[in-house]
Amino acid sequence: MQRNRRKSLLAALLCATLCSGCSMLVPEEKEQTEDTLQEETKTYTVKENPVYFAPEKPTAYIAETYDALSASLKDGSEEVRAQAAAMYFLADFFTLSNKEEEGDIGGLDLIPSASADAFREYAKYYYYHVMPEIRSKQGPGALPEVTKVELSQPKQEDVTYMDQSYPGYTWQVKLTYADSPDSSQFKTDAKCTIIKLDDVHYVDQADVTADREAGEPASVWKVVAVTDQ
Repeated sequence: MQRNRRKSLLAALLCATLCSGCSMLVPEEKEQTEDTLQEETKTYTVKENPVYFAPEKPTAYIAETYDALSASLKDGSEEVRAQAAAMYFLADFFTLSNKEEEGDIGGLDLIPSASADAFREYAKYYYYHVMPEIRSKQGPGALPEVTKVELSQPKQEDVTYMDQSYPGYTWQVKLTYADSPDSSQFKTDAKCTIIKLDDVHYVDQADVTADREAGEPASVWKVVAVTDQ
């Protein structure tokens, strides 16, 4: 019971800080016009790797960050791999333009598997819940789409996660979005923390028939916090 409580509290902390000010995403009531933003259908392929699941229906920038993550696993240092993992997570999680519904949470494979289910539910109700309203009022083209992630002020440090200490990094984050009526209100600044631990792929329990399998534990980088600066 105590262990489950720690999982839930961690997820709550992640989402409370990730989504501070998320109510600002919900646009004001506006009259529908012929200029309502429309959804563009484009397909981008990625260079898959055996460590992290490939994103589904990635935007151009999500595909770019995932490819950089795949490349870092072959030739990068641990710091480069950690940074690439963080950038891919931030791009996928904060982008809603390529998601179909509130349950399509981006970047879940970059969350420690012990916390992923709880994180998914909190993210769904405290950030992704804005999707239907934005779609109905302004069209799918108004959904947030991250086009650039910048990490600065790197700090290497030990991080406590579930009562254990792990090697980790923190950065200051700046997010840039594609133009949309509410882009000036999207979250742009944060602090990201990532750790290295033995973990498995996250497999969505709501989709047990998927082709994805958890596989064997591996030493991987996982995001444990995205907070306000």
